[in-house]
Amino acid sequence: MFKYAFIENVDNASPESYSFVYENAESINMVAGTSSFEMTEELVKKLDSEGYNLIDMCGDFDDEAVKKLLNVTKGEIEILHADYLPEELKKIEALESLQEYGIVIVMDGVEETQSFTLENEACNTYVRFTKDLDAAKAAAKELVEQGVYFLELCSYFDKERTLEIIHAIDGRVPVGSCGDLK
Repeated sequence: MFKYAFIENVDNASPESYSFVYENAESINMVAGTSSFEMTEELVKKLDSEGYNLIDMCGDFDDEAVKKLLNVTKGEIEILHADYLPEELKKIEALESLQEYGIVIVMDGVEETQSFTLENEACNTYVRFTKDLDAAKAAAKELVEQGVYFLELCSYFDKERTLEIIHAIDGRVPVGSCGDLK
């Protein structure tokens, strides 16, 4: 069973109040918000002790933060963070608000796209679990039509797949990815 988590930095959030778990026959998936680095460390320790395989982090985390987080694990978990291609970085830096946030995740065991929402006064997060790139493109389009200000993608999305998402949404919002963008 593959265990996956996506952690985002959200003001006034904690894993107890701002999270969900989605399970299917092939994977267990958690999306959670944390409001401090200490809280993030505690969550990473917990996920590591529970045998999680991969943690993707939102773009508010950088290489240094990931390195610190890896130091609190047993060393068997992979941790990645969202990054942006240069044009997308300019677009996200120009945003006045990050209130409406979309996440697209491709995961084994997903038959039909699964939709989840996390809300608080600081951020509304709309998550879509999809089965493949085509379903991810459809989910990204739907999230943009719904009004998200930006999208972040799981580590499945390398540079080529990320560019396909950007093209699918006509570049209407910034898109970052936890995958390799080089």
